Amino acid sequence: GLLPATPPLVAGYNCLARLESCFEVGGDLYDWQVNPDGSLWIVQGDVTGKGMGAALLMSSFIASSRVLLETDRAPEAIAAHLNTIMLRSTDPVHFVTAFLGRLEPATGRLVYVNAGHPAPLLLDSRGVTALETTGPPIGMLPNLPFQVAETVLEPGALLAIFSDGIPEARRAVLDEYFEDERVVTALTGLRERPTLAEIAAGLIDEVDRFLAGEPRSDDITLTLVRRNA
Repeated sequence: GLLPATPPLVAGYNCLARLESCFEVGGDLYDWQVNPDGSLWIVQGDVTGKGMGAALLMSSFIASSRVLLETDRAPEAIAAHLNTIMLRSTDPVHFVTAFLGRLEPATGRLVYVNAGHPAPLLLDSRGVTALETTGPPIGMLPNLPFQVAETVLEPGALLAIFSDGIPEARRAVLDEYFEDERVVTALTGLRERPTLAEIAAGLIDEVDRFLAGEPRSDDITLTLVRRNA
Protein backbone atom coordinates (compact mmCIF):
# COMPACT_ATOMS: atom_id res chain seq x y z
CA GLY A 1 0.00 0.00 0.00
CA LEU A 2 3.01 2.33 0.26
CA LEU A 3 3.73 2.02 -3.44
CA PRO A 4 2.16 4.09 -6.24
CA ALA A 5 -1.11 2.57 -7.43
CA THR A 6 -0.76 3.88 -10.99
CA PRO A 7 2.16 4.90 -13.21
CA PRO A 8 2.78 8.57 -13.96
CA LEU A 9 1.40 10.28 -17.05
CA VAL A 10 4.32 11.73 -19.00
CA ALA A 11 3.78 13.04 -22.53
CA GLY A 12 5.64 10.94 -25.08
CA TYR A 13 6.33 8.04 -22.69
CA ASN A 14 4.71 4.95 -21.26
CA CYS A 15 5.62 3.78 -17.75
CA LEU A 16 4.86 0.64 -15.78
CA ALA A 17 6.03 -1.02 -12.56
CA ARG A 18 5.29 -4.53 -11.34
CA LEU A 19 6.24 -6.00 -7.95
CA GLU A 20 5.67 -9.57 -6.78
CA SER A 21 6.78 -10.36 -3.23
CA CYS A 22 8.21 -13.74 -2.33
CA PHE A 23 6.23 -13.69 0.94
CA GLU A 24 3.22 -11.67 2.17
CA VAL A 25 5.42 -8.56 2.38
CA GLY A 26 8.88 -7.81 1.09
CA GLY A 27 11.70 -5.33 0.81
CA ASP A 28 11.54 -4.36 -2.86
CA LEU A 29 10.19 -0.95 -3.80
CA TYR A 30 9.54 1.36 -6.72
CA ASP A 31 8.41 4.96 -6.88
CA TRP A 32 7.76 7.83 -9.31
CA GLN A 33 7.56 11.57 -8.91
CA VAL A 34 6.72 14.17 -11.54
CA ASN A 35 8.42 17.50 -10.81
CA PRO A 36 6.92 20.95 -11.44
CA ASP A 37 9.20 21.36 -14.48
CA GLY A 38 7.81 18.14 -15.99
CA SER A 39 10.84 15.96 -15.32
CA LEU A 40 10.31 12.52 -13.82
CA TRP A 41 12.04 10.85 -10.89
CA ILE A 42 12.30 7.07 -11.26
CA VAL A 43 13.19 5.11 -8.11
CA GLN A 44 13.68 1.40 -7.53
CA GLY A 45 15.24 -0.30 -4.53
CA ASP A 46 15.87 -3.65 -2.88
CA VAL A 47 16.40 -4.00 0.87
CA THR A 48 18.57 -6.89 2.06
CA GLY A 49 16.55 -9.68 3.59
CA LYS A 50 12.91 -10.65 3.17
CA GLY A 51 9.65 -10.50 5.05
CA MET A 52 8.52 -8.01 7.67
CA GLY A 53 11.97 -6.71 8.67
CA ALA A 54 12.82 -5.84 5.07
CA ALA A 55 9.38 -4.28 4.59
CA LEU A 56 9.84 -2.00 7.60
CA LEU A 57 13.20 -0.78 6.33
CA MET A 58 11.69 -0.33 2.86
CA SER A 59 8.95 1.87 4.31
CA SER A 60 11.56 4.05 6.01
CA PHE A 61 13.57 4.35 2.79
CA ILE A 62 10.62 5.24 0.58
CA ALA A 63 9.29 7.83 3.03
CA SER A 64 12.71 9.49 3.27
CA SER A 65 13.28 9.43 -0.48
CA ARG A 66 9.95 11.12 -1.17
CA VAL A 67 10.86 13.99 1.13
CA LEU A 68 14.30 14.35 -0.46
CA LEU A 69 12.97 14.21 -4.01
CA GLU A 70 10.85 17.25 -3.20
CA THR A 71 14.06 19.21 -2.56
CA ASP A 72 14.97 18.83 -6.25
CA ARG A 73 18.60 18.05 -5.50
CA ALA A 74 20.93 16.13 -7.81
CA PRO A 75 20.65 12.30 -7.71
CA GLU A 76 24.08 11.90 -6.08
CA ALA A 77 23.18 14.38 -3.31
CA ILE A 78 19.92 12.56 -2.61
CA ALA A 79 21.74 9.21 -2.51
CA ALA A 80 24.28 10.58 -0.03
CA HIS A 81 21.55 11.96 2.22
CA LEU A 82 19.63 8.68 2.07
CA ASN A 83 22.85 6.88 3.00
CA THR A 84 23.14 8.96 6.19
CA ILE A 85 19.48 8.33 7.08
CA MET A 86 19.73 4.57 6.52
CA LEU A 87 22.90 4.33 8.62
CA ARG A 88 20.97 5.86 11.50
CA SER A 89 18.08 3.44 11.00
CA THR A 90 19.80 0.07 10.83
CA ASP A 91 23.05 -1.85 11.20
CA PRO A 92 25.59 -2.09 8.33
CA VAL A 93 24.56 -5.65 7.38
CA HIS A 94 21.17 -4.31 6.26
CA PHE A 95 21.32 -1.95 3.31
CA VAL A 96 19.47 -0.94 0.16
CA THR A 97 20.56 -1.31 -3.44
CA ALA A 98 18.84 1.47 -5.36
CA PHE A 99 18.46 3.20 -8.70
CA LEU A 100 17.61 6.93 -8.60
CA GLY A 101 17.12 8.56 -11.98
CA ARG A 102 15.78 11.87 -13.23
CA LEU A 103 14.37 11.88 -16.76
CA GLU A 104 13.90 15.00 -18.88
CA PRO A 105 11.06 13.97 -21.20
CA ALA A 106 11.67 16.55 -23.92
CA THR A 107 15.24 15.44 -24.58
CA GLY A 108 15.21 11.90 -23.18
CA ARG A 109 18.18 12.76 -20.97
CA LEU A 110 18.40 10.49 -17.93
CA VAL A 111 20.74 11.43 -15.07
CA TYR A 112 21.08 8.67 -12.48
CA VAL A 113 22.84 7.04 -9.57
CA ASN A 114 23.02 3.26 -9.48
CA ALA A 115 23.78 2.41 -5.86
CA GLY A 116 24.76 -1.24 -6.12
CA HIS A 117 21.56 -2.22 -7.95
CA PRO A 118 21.52 -4.75 -10.80
CA ALA A 119 22.42 -2.81 -13.94
CA PRO A 120 19.26 -1.60 -15.71
CA LEU A 121 19.13 -2.27 -19.43
CA LEU A 122 18.53 0.35 -22.13
CA LEU A 123 17.38 -1.15 -25.42
CA ASP A 124 17.48 1.13 -28.45
CA SER A 125 18.88 1.41 -31.98
CA ARG A 126 22.41 0.99 -30.60
CA GLY A 127 21.59 -2.38 -29.08
CA VAL A 128 21.53 -3.12 -25.34
CA THR A 129 23.38 -0.90 -22.86
CA ALA A 130 23.80 -1.80 -19.17
CA LEU A 131 23.63 1.15 -16.75
CA GLU A 132 26.32 -0.10 -14.42
CA THR A 133 26.83 0.66 -10.73
CA THR A 134 28.02 4.18 -9.93
CA GLY A 135 28.31 3.81 -6.15
CA PRO A 136 27.89 1.46 -3.18
CA PRO A 137 24.56 0.29 -1.77
CA ILE A 138 22.81 2.83 0.45
CA GLY A 139 23.28 2.35 4.18
CA MET A 140 26.36 0.14 4.01
CA LEU A 141 29.18 2.53 5.00
CA PRO A 142 29.38 6.21 5.98
CA ASN A 143 30.81 9.02 3.86
CA LEU A 144 31.11 7.07 0.64
CA PRO A 145 30.80 9.04 -2.62
CA PHE A 146 27.97 8.41 -5.05
CA GLN A 147 28.86 9.16 -8.65
CA VAL A 148 26.34 10.32 -11.22
CA ALA A 149 26.05 9.07 -14.80
CA GLU A 150 23.77 9.90 -17.67
CA THR A 151 22.34 8.50 -20.87
CA VAL A 152 19.62 9.36 -23.37
CA LEU A 153 16.37 7.55 -24.12
CA GLU A 154 16.01 8.04 -27.86
CA PRO A 155 12.60 7.67 -29.55
CA GLY A 156 11.55 4.03 -29.36
CA ALA A 157 13.99 3.21 -26.53
CA LEU A 158 12.99 0.87 -23.70
CA LEU A 159 14.46 1.18 -20.20
CA ALA A 160 14.14 -1.87 -17.94
CA ILE A 161 15.04 -1.63 -14.24
CA PHE A 162 14.79 -4.83 -12.21
CA SER A 163 15.65 -6.26 -8.83
CA ASP A 164 17.99 -9.24 -8.43
CA GLY A 165 15.00 -11.54 -8.02
CA ILE A 166 15.02 -11.80 -11.82
CA PRO A 167 18.68 -12.52 -12.78
CA GLU A 168 19.27 -14.45 -9.54
CA ALA A 169 16.20 -16.66 -9.85
CA ARG A 170 17.65 -20.07 -8.99
CA ARG A 171 16.68 -23.52 -10.19
CA ALA A 172 17.91 -25.43 -7.16
CA VAL A 173 17.76 -28.90 -8.68
CA LEU A 174 20.51 -27.89 -11.14
CA ASP A 175 22.03 -25.10 -9.02
CA GLU A 176 21.51 -22.82 -12.03
CA TYR A 177 20.62 -19.11 -12.13
CA PHE A 178 18.58 -17.17 -14.69
CA GLU A 179 21.46 -14.66 -15.01
CA ASP A 180 21.87 -11.43 -16.95
CA GLU A 181 22.27 -13.04 -20.35
CA ARG A 182 18.78 -14.54 -20.21
CA VAL A 183 17.36 -11.17 -19.12
CA VAL A 184 18.94 -9.52 -22.18
CA THR A 185 17.70 -12.27 -24.51
CA ALA A 186 14.18 -12.16 -23.11
CA LEU A 187 13.85 -8.37 -23.25
CA THR A 188 15.30 -8.24 -26.77
CA GLY A 189 12.61 -10.63 -27.92
CA LEU A 190 9.84 -8.86 -26.03
CA ARG A 191 10.64 -5.17 -26.61
CA GLU A 192 8.39 -4.79 -29.68
CA ARG A 193 5.27 -6.00 -27.90
CA PRO A 194 2.53 -3.35 -28.04
CA THR A 195 2.22 -2.69 -24.31
CA LEU A 196 4.58 -2.57 -21.35
CA ALA A 197 2.23 -4.91 -19.47
CA GLU A 198 2.85 -7.56 -22.14
CA ILE A 199 6.62 -7.05 -21.90
CA ALA A 200 6.55 -7.36 -18.11
CA ALA A 201 4.35 -10.45 -18.19
CA GLY A 202 6.53 -12.03 -20.85
CA LEU A 203 9.74 -11.54 -18.85
CA ILE A 204 8.25 -12.89 -15.64
CA ASP A 205 6.81 -15.84 -17.57
CA GLU A 206 10.32 -16.56 -18.84
CA VAL A 207 11.60 -16.61 -15.24
CA ASP A 208 8.81 -18.96 -14.15
CA ARG A 209 9.45 -21.26 -17.11
CA PHE A 210 13.11 -21.36 -16.15
CA LEU A 211 12.20 -22.30 -12.57
CA ALA A 212 10.09 -25.17 -13.94
CA GLY A 213 7.74 -25.29 -10.97
CA GLU A 214 10.26 -24.50 -8.25
CA PRO A 215 9.17 -21.67 -5.94
CA ARG A 216 10.74 -18.24 -6.24
CA SER A 217 13.31 -17.42 -3.56
CA ASP A 218 13.27 -13.62 -3.81
CA ASP A 219 11.01 -10.64 -4.51
CA ILE A 220 10.69 -9.57 -8.14
CA THR A 221 10.34 -5.94 -9.17
CA LEU A 222 10.35 -4.62 -12.72
CA THR A 223 10.10 -0.98 -13.83
CA LEU A 224 9.69 -0.22 -17.53
CA VAL A 225 9.85 3.14 -19.32
CA ARG A 226 9.41 3.36 -23.09
CA ARG A 227 9.72 6.51 -25.18
CA ASN A 228 7.28 6.68 -28.05
CA ALA A 229 8.82 6.19 -31.47
